[in-house]
Amino acid sequence: MVQSFAAVICAKELSIVWGSDCRYWKWVSKKYPISPQPLEVAELITVCWLQIDGKYSATNLIKGVKYGVYLAVELSDNLCMNGPVTLKLTRPNGTTEEHKEDLTTKPKNTLVGLKVGEFCNTAPCGCENIVKFSMNGCDGTTWKTGLTVVGAVIAPVNC
Repeated sequence: MVQSFAAVICAKELSIVWGSDCRYWKWVSKKYPISPQPLEVAELITVCWLQIDGKYSATNLIKGVKYGVYLAVELSDNLCMNGPVTLKLTRPNGTTEEHKEDLTTKPKNTLVGLKVGEFCNTAPCGCENIVKFSMNGCDGTTWKTGLTVVGAVIAPVNC
């Protein structure tokens, strides 16, 4: 996981499909190294439609710097994902980057940063300058479990 952060977006600031329904998600307070304070995180109970969306105003970031966007998650031993998830980044200039990630290959019971993509903060002043990101695992036919959504992190990356 990246150690130098420009922004931390907590799980409550993300749009999680069914996130407010206690049949599918449980909200708990836990301590993670991305914040000095405990964070309210979303623990997946079980769901078929897995969709997490977030956005951040790049006007809060240093202009001309290249950033990486990471979804911060914890995967448990009972992880059940039938196939990879799709991670997508929409840069402030409108271009997109998308790739698949197999969560079953990631470390369990520790904080994991899933790299969504990178962008260079070059939009002119006055632009909306929003970076959007998502994780989609919504094949809709299989139940998923074993995922905790901690939030998202935006961090400078070396060019």
